[in-house]
Amino acid sequence: MLGKTPLSYFQDLRVEQAVHLLKTTSDRVDEIAAKVGYSEGVTLRNLLRRRLRKGVREIRTAN
Repeated sequence: MLGKTPLSYFQDLRVEQAVHLLKTTSDRVDEIAAKVGYSEGVTLRNLLRRRLRKGVREIRTAN
C-alpha cells in the first residue's frame, strides 16, 4: 500500500477481483461490478480501461 491512497488501494483490490471473475465466470459485467462493490458496470469498465488498458473482451480471452 506504500505510496497509494486508500481509494487507489481498494480500487486495485476490486479490479483484481473483477479480473478473476471475468476470467472464471460467464457473469455479466453489471453482475461482476455489483459483486466487487460498484453500482454500475460502466464504472467497472472505465476503471479496467484506465488501470489495465484492456476491455472486458480482452480480459476474458487472455490466458
